[in-house]
Amino acid sequence: MLAPDVGTVMQRESERVKVGYGDLWSIRDFDHKVRTETPHIGLWLDSSQQTPDETVDEILTRLAEARIS
Repeated sequence: MLAPDVGTVMQRESERVKVGYGDLWSIRDFDHKVRTETPHIGLWLDSSQQTPDETVDEILTRLAEARIS
């Protein structure tokens, strides 16, 4: 699960042409729901301070944690 912090998601969302949040839920509401209601299975990664390449590298480095049996 890629789980950047709310501020990072808000910044990234503001830079996109296409939006994924809005009428149904706010970024804060969605983040809270995911973090409190989604089972923490596998790797949960805060990618807030990472580039896409750094995120991929960390996932590959922590692949054993990411695998679900």
